[in-house]
Amino acid sequence: MNRLTPEQRFQIVQFYFENNGSVRNTYRALRPFYRRQNCPSEQLIRLAMERFRTTFTLIDNSHPQRRRTVRTEEAIATVERSIEEDPNESIRHRAQELDLCP
Repeated sequence: MNRLTPEQRFQIVQFYFENNGSVRNTYRALRPFYRRQNCPSEQLIRLAMERFRTTFTLIDNSHPQRRRTVRTEEAIATVERSIEEDPNESIRHRAQELDLCP
């Protein structure tokens, strides 16, 4: 099954509370609305409710992405000066020394 839409998550939360917090009864209540293969599993219902309880939202959280490096003129000039001073210094050591590590 693909990701749940916010409407489907709302339906799960609604049926969950209507069935007094029973995952099994929620699953049974959802079956008429989905084809047999597309019905959210009990595990998916548990996960959706856990997410709802912790984040209080039905929308997917944006996933944090890796911070992109910014190549400013100042940083480039600093690296060039560092290379002129000591061309044999390793890249890792130079990056750490100049605080250019992510």
